[in-house]
Amino acid sequence: MKKILFLMLVLFLSVFTAINLYAMPNPWSDCGDDMYCGAKKAGFNMPLRVNDYNVRAMEGLLEITFPIDKKRNVTVRKTVTYNLGDISGVYESYPINKTITLKNGIIFNVRGDKKRYYVANFAAENAYYSIYCKEGLKLNDINNLYAIIAEAEAPIYSEKSSESIETLQNKRTFDGIVEPVYTQDCFPKTLQKKGVTKECFERANLGDASYCSSSQIIMIKQYYRKGYKCDPLNDGNGNYCAE
Repeated sequence: MKKILFLMLVLFLSVFTAINLYAMPNPWSDCGDDMYCGAKKAGFNMPLRVNDYNVRAMEGLLEITFPIDKKRNVTVRKTVTYNLGDISGVYESYPINKTITLKNGIIFNVRGDKKRYYVANFAAENAYYSIYCKEGLKLNDINNLYAIIAEAEAPIYSEKSSESIETLQNKRTFDGIVEPVYTQDCFPKTLQKKGVTKECFERANLGDASYCSSSQIIMIKQYYRKGYKCDPLNDGNGNYCAE
């Protein structure tokens, strides 16, 4: 009898586990080396200038893993959701948990031991970041990684304008109210006819100008300066959305 009850309990637990696994799908999308895929899934970009990287993303969270030398990989995460905590996803306990300040004044919360730091988190003006390295990081490594992130997140500028696309996106005013514009909803035909590609337009609005020529960037900026409010069919200025 006890054996039958035990077998029934094992069967019940197996079914319960299977149901829970089925009900909780993996929220991550593996994007390989496609930054654009990660940006579309997360809803924002982080175009780090690194080699041999791998991108994963879920809504509201973007992760990029890449080597910093022959023996160490690091994983950088970004979120734009209000969050002052640890977004690394690393739950291991370390003897040291403290804040450090870089020479440029940026404050990091770090976790590690007397020899190395393994997890580092910091907040920027509009986003939050984490850095994780299983093999550990020295202070100089954190400085170098911060420089890579800061370079990637710098606004896009052209030779003829000191204003970034990001700034122009948020400068348009309707009835005295500044409204953010979600440009991914409408790729205007007026830009398409001038030779701007949809990929250039969408990537530029995610902070990556590498798929645009300088003239295309200038045309996008000129378009934004006119001001518009996008809906599913047109941008409010008679510029209909391309297919």
